[in-house]
Amino acid sequence: MIGLFFYLLLWTPLNLLRRIWWNWTIEGRENLPPRPQGVILAVNHLHWNDILIVGASLPLSHRPWWIAKVELFNNPIVAWWFRQMHVIPIKRGKRDVAALEAAEEALKQGVVLIVFPEGHRSDTGQLQPGRGGAVRLAVRTGCPIVPVAIWGTEAGIGATWRRHPIAIRFGEPYHPQVEGTTIPFDRMTELTDDMMLRIASLMPERYWGHYRERMLAGARVDH
Repeated sequence: MIGLFFYLLLWTPLNLLRRIWWNWTIEGRENLPPRPQGVILAVNHLHWNDILIVGASLPLSHRPWWIAKVELFNNPIVAWWFRQMHVIPIKRGKRDVAALEAAEEALKQGVVLIVFPEGHRSDTGQLQPGRGGAVRLAVRTGCPIVPVAIWGTEAGIGATWRRHPIAIRFGEPYHPQVEGTTIPFDRMTELTDDMMLRIASLMPERYWGHYRERMLAGARVDH
């Protein structure tokens, strides 16, 4: 209940400002699977304020869980806050089994889990190569992936106050197709690329970055 109280303290004023001042558009929320089905939201990452924008763009029925780098938990007060906000710490750059197991268990309980598959904020403002954690979680839990594109946040929170346009678009949910729960390396690469191309297809061309040539060629793997 404490966590929900703090969440509402953020969600409510952000949505009020979105409606009366900020130039903030949301598309495709009808693509979100109904609760209590577990779902993975795979989102590109441009700025730290993506966390606020994505969270406030979701209906209250879809209060999210998150995966974030473990370094954010070094301060005990901050760590307590993040746990109230349903954040799962993960060690970046390595396969953190404990974090993946915690994420799997949460998804099996029906949570909405937000994953930034690039692994870090983009330094260029464009899509970076994706990683396969979201795909692995989807395969192991049977939960769908909803690709999500966000743009305009790279201008920073100050630009948001000045009504710089920001947008978030939710794509259609899908299930990565794999035989069994073990994913061969080459198939993982294909499925990760497919996920990132789905995200790219939701955003303006100037953000395609690493996937620009693939998008221009119309490349997609089988679903």
